Amino acid sequence: MLKFRRALVHLLGVSTIFAPVMTFGAFGTFSATGSGQLSGSSPVTHRVTTHSGANSNWGGYAVTGGSYDAVTGNWIVPSLSCSVTKGDISFWSGLDGWTSSSVEQIGLDAVCASNGKIEYNPWVEMYPANSIYFTETVKAGDTMTSSVTTNGTGTFTLVLADPTQGWTKTYTKTLATAALSSAEVIVEAIGSQNIPPNPDFGSVEFSDVTANGEAFASAGTVQTTNLERNGVLLTQDGALSGTGFAVTWLHK
Repeated sequence: MLKFRRALVHLLGVSTIFAPVMTFGAFGTFSATGSGQLSGSSPVTHRVTTHSGANSNWGGYAVTGGSYDAVTGNWIVPSLSCSVTKGDISFWSGLDGWTSSSVEQIGLDAVCASNGKIEYNPWVEMYPANSIYFTETVKAGDTMTSSVTTNGTGTFTLVLADPTQGWTKTYTKTLATAALSSAEVIVEAIGSQNIPPNPDFGSVEFSDVTANGEAFASAGTVQTTNLERNGVLLTQDGALSGTGFAVTWLHK
């Protein structure tokens, strides 16, 4: 199982860092309501990780077995406890990436920075293009809503909103080669290691988790995954009940 997002790419046993400066014109268009700016000039990298049963950089659920053109997921932004470990944990919804090399996803990074500061950084990504970060304010306890949809002809609309803070980001991009073979709502560890440190986020509750307008639990073959390093579980998925589930932190 191949799983894609931002940090370090491991191809043929060689680690390669990609950190280009980005311009919006090459990657799609944005519209927004509320305050804040895009921060797309920040260099961002990607990771490819093989899920072997003993290692996984994803926790949460996916559905497979069909063609998927829409996914939604909401969550309450968890607070972080940075006394145990620093690191970057990410919460997102998206299409593809379970077995495909295309990924269309949008979400939020929660970071225990080395200076002790806690940061919340929203982003959008259409792999293999780099992530684009926004500068909108996000705080622990906020409600986040997310969706990724495609019209079936290669045009994608990715939306992230924080109703608590009063902003919405809408991103459009054309990708004709997207596989559309899975939908996911995921917690992901981000960093420069294969399975990097996993900051203590306590527990995150996902709701309104749907694919193709149906509850995840009935939208296809349900796949579950937990953050795992060398056979040690770092997170534990709660039961998927219709459109909701929790992911709980266990270990750094």
